[in-house]
Amino acid sequence: MNESNNIQQYVGENIKKFRLAHGLSLEDVAARIYKSKSTISKYEKGTIALDIGTLDEIAQALDVHPAQLLMTSTPTRNTPQQQGLVETVYMFSYDGKGKRIIQSIIERYQTDDPGTYSIQLFYDVPSKKQLGDCSVLYQGTSNKYEVLENYSLVNSRHPIEQIWLSCISGLSQSRMQVGFLAGLLNATLLPAVRKVVLSPNLIPEEELLEHLVFTKQDLQTIKKLNIFIIDEFIA
Repeated sequence: MNESNNIQQYVGENIKKFRLAHGLSLEDVAARIYKSKSTISKYEKGTIALDIGTLDEIAQALDVHPAQLLMTSTPTRNTPQQQGLVETVYMFSYDGKGKRIIQSIIERYQTDDPGTYSIQLFYDVPSKKQLGDCSVLYQGTSNKYEVLENYSLVNSRHPIEQIWLSCISGLSQSRMQVGFLAGLLNATLLPAVRKVVLSPNLIPEEELLEHLVFTKQDLQTIKKLNIFIIDEFIA
């Protein structure tokens, strides 16, 4: 496969990923850019090329920057920053009611403002290759300050729902971050806070549970100070 076909393929994969994440059908996208359903399907399969104008129209229909449709899905350390996609990381949280670990994927894109990134959070996905199957797509920005990173994100389908994520990095080479996710519970729409772990790699479930489940010390601190504090600094 030549380079041109490679580009068509991963552009098509990105179109499908964001279309599904937004809960849109082929017909929905086709109607927004005045193309046929079969044409959109061919774009996603990479069987026909897009011109710049059509790429921009599809990006607007999917509420993403055109550069995000040009990104490869597996960036490496050698990926030039001007390509846009800086990093893809896992975000883990724990669902106490369902007794399961929720795996999500964060895509971090470079912006013109140093230290500020454009963020796509694919919440609750089976794997990096199934981002379109996320239960919710959140979009927004993050700001990084030394070991601290703060995120402000909005539900792409229901903008009334906003979430905030604040994480602190450890000193180890694992690049693991611990923090909290604050926002509205999907089921009740009541404000809530969850512990989260961010990592570029998958982490064994036993290790994740140590960081994600509230401990007796957490509960004692909340009772004593009436505040939830992430004081776990990974060495």
